[in-house]
Amino acid sequence: MDKIDKLARLSDWWANFYNVNIRSNGMLKIFFPLGVCLILAGCGGPRQAVMSTPVVPGPAEGKETLIEVEAESLIAPVKDNILATREQGVEAAKRNAIEKAIGVWVTGQQIVQQAALIEEKIFSKVGGYIKDYKVLSQGPDGEFYKTKLWASVKQADIRKQINDLGLLLQTNTVNNPRVVVLVEEYINDKLAANQTAATVIMGELLSKEYKVVDQEQLDKIKTDDRAIAALKGDEKAAAQIARKFDADIAVVGKVTSTVKPNPYEYLKDTLLSNTVLNLKVVKTTTGDALYAVNKSASTWDLTGEAASAKATVKVAEEASRELAGTIAAKLYESVSVLITVNGLTNLNRLEDFRKAVRYFDGVSEARTRDFLEGSAQIELTLKYGNAQLIAAKLESLKDWNLKVTEAGGHIVKCTVAK
Repeated sequence: MDKIDKLARLSDWWANFYNVNIRSNGMLKIFFPLGVCLILAGCGGPRQAVMSTPVVPGPAEGKETLIEVEAESLIAPVKDNILATREQGVEAAKRNAIEKAIGVWVTGQQIVQQAALIEEKIFSKVGGYIKDYKVLSQGPDGEFYKTKLWASVKQADIRKQINDLGLLLQTNTVNNPRVVVLVEEYINDKLAANQTAATVIMGELLSKEYKVVDQEQLDKIKTDDRAIAALKGDEKAAAQIARKFDADIAVVGKVTSTVKPNPYEYLKDTLLSNTVLNLKVVKTTTGDALYAVNKSASTWDLTGEAASAKATVKVAEEASRELAGTIAAKLYESVSVLITVNGLTNLNRLEDFRKAVRYFDGVSEARTRDFLEGSAQIELTLKYGNAQLIAAKLESLKDWNLKVTEAGGHIVKCTVAK
């Protein structure tokens, strides 16, 4: 081992020894001269050429992503100890800087609900997430002590930890909408006496907190020309029926069962029902079909009605679970715009941008979905309007000098010009 290497190792040892033992025990005066002598002794002897080898990051050494944050703290001063007060003020401000960074991906409600978990996994390791910091100001503020600092935060590390904890903020969902369910059942081309599919679907939607138009109200309009047309697949007629009941979505379709003797010898005294369910999900405001659901099943029983009922319940349950998990998301996709904005230098600038777009006409909510390496995603929930209208508003936004690079569908991309 050459002397340069020895010197580096000795220096590291001394720094660690100082922090752990001397600083805490007040023994600086005794050990400092000894440390100096040791270091000087290691410098003796002829100089040697040292060849440096570039270090190539391994698989675990990804690119470090930093974000600048300004944060403040307000603490009660430590009596008769200004040094301790300053230290505590800095630590509190560091913690607030981390909390500010976390707020990009975790809601305030989550921070409260998961306080113990976040405290253990993130706030207890504040120093590990701050690359560098600078105290901007410190001093009394009334009966408290105020600290303001700038910090360079390891953003990617925090995001990974939040994701590992299962707390990463997901796409916002709208409140579950009001739904009209218009479904008819047929057995061998004849209207079934018992209509169970609609009841099963409505029950599942209600259990998932959808608002569903009462079946009795729908029975009163089943002979209406629009209801008949809707049941035959007319999407515009379905939308008109839904609007009549102030619903956001119409689920319309048919269940057909073909009943025949069971072809299997050992079940020759039973009847087999081949049942098919076809549904459309129609958006009320436009009359457009958002998507379709198709299910099929075969069951047997002693009577055709019983066999058909069993198969109908099976396909209706499968369809209802799919509907409950998809309707709100599909409706939401049609009333939101995702803005990707590049060139934001820090979290304060991000928050200024989010507030600016939140107060556009027609926007009911603006939520930050992600922020990494100066690029942010802001999700807008719209009361009215579209991506093109949002793009036009962005380019006319004062004091931002934004350049829109893409606008279409539900996507807007823009850059803050330098």
